[in-house]
Amino acid sequence: MCLMPFFLHKSVLYHKEGENMKSRTVLLTLCALVVAGSMLGCGKGPALNWSWAVNGDEDNGGTSTITMTEGTENGKPAYTFKGNITNEYQYGFVNVKVFPDEDTLKLLKTAKGLSFKVLGDGDRYAVKITTSDITDYCYYEYAFETVEGEVVEVVVPIDYLLQPSWGQYKKFNQDKAMFIEYQTTRNGSPGPFEFKLWDIKLYDKKVPKQKPLPVKAKAKNAASDAESKGIGGDLGAFSLKLNDNFQYGAGYQGYFTDKRLFNGHKITAGETYTLKITYSTSRDLEDRMMIGLVDTTSQANYWRALTWASDDEIAVLPLSKAGEKVSATITLKTIANATGDSAPANALVFITEGEGKQGSANSGVQKAVTLDVTEFVFTKVE
Repeated sequence: MCLMPFFLHKSVLYHKEGENMKSRTVLLTLCALVVAGSMLGCGKGPALNWSWAVNGDEDNGGTSTITMTEGTENGKPAYTFKGNITNEYQYGFVNVKVFPDEDTLKLLKTAKGLSFKVLGDGDRYAVKITTSDITDYCYYEYAFETVEGEVVEVVVPIDYLLQPSWGQYKKFNQDKAMFIEYQTTRNGSPGPFEFKLWDIKLYDKKVPKQKPLPVKAKAKNAASDAESKGIGGDLGAFSLKLNDNFQYGAGYQGYFTDKRLFNGHKITAGETYTLKITYSTSRDLEDRMMIGLVDTTSQANYWRALTWASDDEIAVLPLSKAGEKVSATITLKTIANATGDSAPANALVFITEGEGKQGSANSGVQKAVTLDVTEFVFTKVE
């Protein structure tokens, strides 16, 4: 039944620096400097040249958006990225691609590490080094935290890069590096985002240690927020699309990642929740509806079941026809810890199986199905 995201990056459109920005995708060039010794990216020496581009998930049928604005930060070129993640594509994402010129690429292929400064919104992002030998887009990456309103310098030794488990494993081959990429890690959790990047450095010898992150305000207050606002409650009506997931599983799935579901609470093993739900579907289901809590972040390799260990342990709702009203109350008992307090780390997944070719994307015979939820009451029991 599993279920790993596949991020397809096809065409990227460019706009040269100085031209009007007419679309969501633009190209800018940033020059840093090289210093002889351990650090590349500041000081005196030949320039490191990067070209910056952005794109959303439109090639996957998604509607997530991103824009890029050039500015400065402490006298250095800096780039602000704003947009909105949607779950029209169930693993909704945007990314930033940083392309080196020929000389800079040689340095990237031999660097011991890299660093950059980020001013973020409190969300988690990932930085990747893309390599030409990986063809399923499962590039080696490093996930990093941002702190809302605080500048963080992120330091990434090359040895810290890991390949997510959802793709075909290949040993990291730095000599085949192509460019650096930044990506959101929400896995379709909808909502706005904003972050700024600047001061990319490469290290050819000793890599400095990462400084401790400032106390994350929302993490610091997460427990009190969950206590004051409560976990879940009556979240009202909404629609949720279950997309084709035959590339990784045997049916269709959709994530409910509304922040009100947990209000900053981090799931731990041994908790009990109830869900009272009333819904109808846009088409006849081919099999029953399955529901569970799951961690979809990169730290969990994009899929960690939190309420079941085998298929016969997942909560199940009955088979239903198009437009038929289904009402039920289910109990969810957690068996594992979430990796954090973000919405994607504490998500509710809806799964239904059907006829299609496993391992082949968009091969479902009946296509996507939409849930029209009219009642949704989520409660923590213990």
